[in-house]
Amino acid sequence: MIISTTNELRLHIPSNAIDDISSLQGILDNSEKDFLRDKLGDSLYNRLCEYYQTVSPDDFYLSVCNGEHIHQPWQQLLLMAQRVVAYDAMARFAYPQALSINGTGVNVASSEDYGAASKDLIDKGVQGYKREAMVSLNQMLVMLEGWAKDCVKKQASDVQETAESVPNTDNSVPKTGESVQTTEIKEITNFWKESTYYYLHHDLLIATCAELQHYLDIYESREKFIRLLPDLHFIQDEYISEAIGEPMVQQLLISTDPEDKPLLRKVRRLMVAHLEERTTILTIDKARRSAAHNEAVALRSSVLRLVEMRKAVGKANAEVNSADSENHSDNQKGYENNQPGSKIFVSPLLY
Repeated sequence: MIISTTNELRLHIPSNAIDDISSLQGILDNSEKDFLRDKLGDSLYNRLCEYYQTVSPDDFYLSVCNGEHIHQPWQQLLLMAQRVVAYDAMARFAYPQALSINGTGVNVASSEDYGAASKDLIDKGVQGYKREAMVSLNQMLVMLEGWAKDCVKKQASDVQETAESVPNTDNSVPKTGESVQTTEIKEITNFWKESTYYYLHHDLLIATCAELQHYLDIYESREKFIRLLPDLHFIQDEYISEAIGEPMVQQLLISTDPEDKPLLRKVRRLMVAHLEERTTILTIDKARRSAAHNEAVALRSSVLRLVEMRKAVGKANAEVNSADSENHSDNQKGYENNQPGSKIFVSPLLY
């Protein structure tokens, strides 16, 4: 559990008037296990729960109130994770809490201190909690993604530098000159890499939410991007690989050559056209699906033409290189005696 006091709950749902957090423990636990855990991955979720056991909830509450938590990555993650759980739990809690079960039946719960909420108001409240849960989830994933990118940049920078000592392979112990904050971010990122929600999918031509956002507006929703992964994998495996060949797909996945960028952009547009045509995750009307189908047909032809042009250029370059190689080989042979019309004899070198 990562929420155990009403003060922590009030950080996210200030309008709540719950006196005893224990009445919510089951719903909070369900939200953690059902809505939060897979986004963090089992390893990071379990480590976060372990971290929560080492801090005082009251001290954490004060740390958030005075802003000191921003210097501690684990506390930043804990706050964001709590917000995700709190809003999702409230969405689960609202409808059941409106009913009161007793020994004789089921009644409508009421309070002498507050007016009863109408069904319409409860519906709007639940939708609002669900919306805020998704917003909070996306903010948490954006934060984790930013940390992961920073770690990748830091790792690339470290590779370029000459190591002054034996590298430290234990990520839990800071390297010389490495801050505790940097070490915690690295630890969190390494745990998060085991989650399916890790931002970078190396085996896809559209590997991140940010890349997909360039071609299709999904409101930068990391949650939607993850739900679209099965469609993207199907499209790449069944349509793209079939069209341009698996070797070309693998080349585009690892290529840093600027000459590959035009083809990669066209292939990504083709993938997005197929995505709009087939996905059920996004709300796309019939007219747009039909237009996407036509775009996919046109883009596939364009991609194939570009691939053929690249092959033709490559073949021409290979022929030129082969001719140059043959000419160079002939020049290395030197003069050959006893050729028709030859009137001189060249003796070989004597060394």
